[in-house]
Amino acid sequence: MGISIRVFLDLLPFVVAVSTSQDSKFIQTKVIEESPDCMNNDYNGFILQKPKLSLIDCARFCSNHENCTRFMFDKEDHICSLYESGENCFTSEDLSKKVSFRLTSTCDSVNCTRCSIGYYGDQCQYIIKDCTDGIQMGVVPLKKSLMSFIQPLANGPVLEVKCVFDWGGLTFIQSRETICMETDFNRTWHDYSSGFGNRHGNYWIGLENIYDIIQNHPNWTVIVAMAHGRGINLVHGYYSGFNITNAEDDYRITIEQYSARSYDPSGDALINGTYSINGRPFSTYDHDISNNSCPARFGGGWWYVDQPFCCRANVNGRRPDSGLPFEATWHWLDNQGNKSDYRRIQLYLMRGNIIYT
Repeated sequence: MGISIRVFLDLLPFVVAVSTSQDSKFIQTKVIEESPDCMNNDYNGFILQKPKLSLIDCARFCSNHENCTRFMFDKEDHICSLYESGENCFTSEDLSKKVSFRLTSTCDSVNCTRCSIGYYGDQCQYIIKDCTDGIQMGVVPLKKSLMSFIQPLANGPVLEVKCVFDWGGLTFIQSRETICMETDFNRTWHDYSSGFGNRHGNYWIGLENIYDIIQNHPNWTVIVAMAHGRGINLVHGYYSGFNITNAEDDYRITIEQYSARSYDPSGDALINGTYSINGRPFSTYDHDISNNSCPARFGGGWWYVDQPFCCRANVNGRRPDSGLPFEATWHWLDNQGNKSDYRRIQLYLMRGNIIYT
């Protein structure tokens, strides 16, 4: 059966409709600049690449591959790259050479056999609420790490997030890696509320989105993951009983308990004694209720303690090699005040209370 392309030039997305034994529909998405190292990971790496194809053949190539939900086409070199998940494509090359398309569905006359990850149903009409929900519903691939779409509120916005599906479904709420292009985390109250950054690289999901996610289940754990070098040998801290209030109450934080596995030695930097951030509101440089100019000193938004030391952790500061004072750079102090030098810091949300003893 033939292939048809429909192009809308009046500022509407470029739509590719591929007709094979089933009908696959793609919408054009963005191509964003990113460092090569950041692209070579579970979220950004291509699953297949093929040269000497036309745009139409590239769309058909993706349509016929059971794991493809996104492709990038090089208009000059005619190279087609297939990806398993995600909205946008990333390159360190000339952006004008590339175009990116995301699969919306692959359907026959009865139902849809392939949906973008996060969507499900016979017409891809449903969507998971968070990454744990995808596991519990049994509608996502049991892969290590993939991009997924979620919709925490029934009539709320659809979000793209990083998910770790083989740990029961972890939803990234923050991701920082030095191998990815720098994202400025010294942002406004509005930015921290709504979210910022590139989902494939460094980003903050947004306090309002975190609040919406946790309304769907009574118990949550925030997992802090840090790693040396290029992300090998992660260490984890588990903060169970996590909750935040709404924007009107400045997203005040609650954490009930810290625990860690015996081989994760970083220690508690968030709720230990007088250093506890429990009950504290979120502060940014333009909405500073820390009483100690903490956002300006630490270079990012956070739940700061009402003390001159502000917090024993800074996951939203500048990179360690920025040349700034210690307090303004990434750091995590253990129970004895020892500094851990990490090049990767990530925060995950997971349903349930995870406690290690």
